[in-house]
Amino acid sequence: MQTSINTSIGPGTEFLYGKRADVRLGFGCASLMQLPSRRRRQELLGEALEQGIRHFDLARMYGLGATEAELGRFARGRRGEIGIATKFGIEPPSPLLARAQAPARLAMAKLPALKRTLKRAAGARGGGSANREPRRYDGAGARRSLETSLRALGTDYVDCFFVHDPGPGDRVALNDVCAACEELVAAGKVRAWGISGEPDPCIGLAAAAEPALLQVRDEIFAPVTLLPDGRPAIGFGIIASPLARIEAHLSGDPAARRRWSEATGCDVGDRGALAALLLREALDRNRSGGVVLATTKPFRLRPVVAAAMAAGEDGDAAAAAFRDCVAQDFRIVPTLHG
Repeated sequence: MQTSINTSIGPGTEFLYGKRADVRLGFGCASLMQLPSRRRRQELLGEALEQGIRHFDLARMYGLGATEAELGRFARGRRGEIGIATKFGIEPPSPLLARAQAPARLAMAKLPALKRTLKRAAGARGGGSANREPRRYDGAGARRSLETSLRALGTDYVDCFFVHDPGPGDRVALNDVCAACEELVAAGKVRAWGISGEPDPCIGLAAAAEPALLQVRDEIFAPVTLLPDGRPAIGFGIIASPLARIEAHLSGDPAARRRWSEATGCDVGDRGALAALLLREALDRNRSGGVVLATTKPFRLRPVVAAAMAAGEDGDAAAAAFRDCVAQDFRIVPTLHG
């Protein structure tokens, strides 16, 4: 039986929902420290809350270790209004780098050429996951990381605690991690815990850790097939990559653009409308779960929430038509989560 979107996606996960029960959105904070001033960062978080989003997703290593403290400032006096999810397993670099990033961001904002140069240099150094050293995830690391996170956040609990992006070659002491996370739940320091990252490794681990929530990349071109127990998921990576691919397809095929627009009732030549359809499709496909989205532009949040509200629990006709257009033109079959 289909689970209503007005229910939580697991024990202790009511924090995923905004002021309106049908806003199944979380705000991803991975890019928060890209804003060069505290005032702008706090305004962005405030706009997310104002628009009805109250789940804030971050990780110990976001912002070179500075993002948790930034969200902690925002959470003061609001802790009962918001949910906080953080992650462990990827450690930030030196605290000196975290303190230096704000002036560096400001310099890059003023000098776009410098930003492009630094990005090219980072790419040349080969910093991708394929070149990294294997990570180890264990219970002691989970406890230690959580204590650090709680101090940075200025709170005595987090709503969700995720194993952060385990991948091939990593050493995951799953039984030890499970035991530690269950102890943290029993102690009241964590409300729920889970596994977050790329689908294949995370789904494999979650299958062996039944209580775990699942937060995974869930693009329309690579839709997630859920666990046999039907466990719902939180999706991320919904818009950016698929948007670029679909835009490239439609810009070169005016007939397809007209056909898609007629089918969905939306102008798919408009980037904002196309992004909204991707979000609606993800929520329609995953009706018992939620979505985490990120932006550094406060003005984008209102239309995002409006799009999310269009994805009702009985199905979204425009989203279904959009899914059919993608399936027809790209020869894929997105899987409905149910």
